[in-house]
Amino acid sequence: MNEFRGLAAALIGSFLGGTASAGTRFAVGALDPLAVVALRYGIGALFLAPFAAVSLRKLGSFREAASVVALGVVFFALYPYLFSLAFAHTTAARGALVLSTMPLMTMAIALLLGEERFSLRRLIGIVLAMAGLAYALSPKLESAAPDARKGDLIMITAAFVQAGCNVVSRSYIKRFGALPFTALAMCVGAAVLVGFSAATNVFEPLGALSGAVWAVMIYLGVIGCAFLWVLWSAGIRLASPSLVAMTVTVNALTASFLGAVFLSEPVGREFFAGLIAVFAGIAVATNAFTRRSAVRELPPV
Repeated sequence: MNEFRGLAAALIGSFLGGTASAGTRFAVGALDPLAVVALRYGIGALFLAPFAAVSLRKLGSFREAASVVALGVVFFALYPYLFSLAFAHTTAARGALVLSTMPLMTMAIALLLGEERFSLRRLIGIVLAMAGLAYALSPKLESAAPDARKGDLIMITAAFVQAGCNVVSRSYIKRFGALPFTALAMCVGAAVLVGFSAATNVFEPLGALSGAVWAVMIYLGVIGCAFLWVLWSAGIRLASPSLVAMTVTVNALTASFLGAVFLSEPVGREFFAGLIAVFAGIAVATNAFTRRSAVRELPPV
């Protein structure tokens, strides 16, 4: 039951991530991509700051504090920076597809560190979900940016960074709780990200932003950052890291769907076939079909 609760939290978080991707596309028309990311995480950190005190009280040693700080910098400063940098060199569809390798990386790291046992069923589910995403995005993969390969390498690095954090952070999330840990780690990471961004003068256009852009940025910070990552942490606390990681495929599909609705981006039959394959992969990975059959076969009480 906990595994399904964790999966549900991660799925909702990935759905919010998809809405955040669509919102980011709108915001980057008025701001530098780095400024958008820094503001998004800065607003998210401000929203979660009151909950960080719980984690501060639970820190038991300097080593533990240093570990949480390091995770905050890597997960909430380095990862979003690499993520935004990758999209400066490649297309949204290609970047999303490269990022979908993150579940396989998460599984490999978790196996290496002894956090998971190998499951062929889960591996098949992850591959099926990745294949579904690739097919869903296939019409958008034909056009490649001039520096697409550079963007791919940066996104692979970002995927590896998140995969490592998915596994390493689990013990801290279990100890501190999803909300307190995320709050403290995001405050640390956002401080680094905002400080770095300020040094590059990307915040200069803030005074000229319209109310609509500010509304989108607040949504990105509160819903598309704070809520998203708390749900992601809750998923990692309750379910295996690789299972949580595979929900990233839902992120890209949500962004594609919203792009079709609000930005008039084309969506064909490949999208719907890929959507079915993604959720079939998740069902295979969680053994949902077998569990449902077992429930049906239970004798009446």
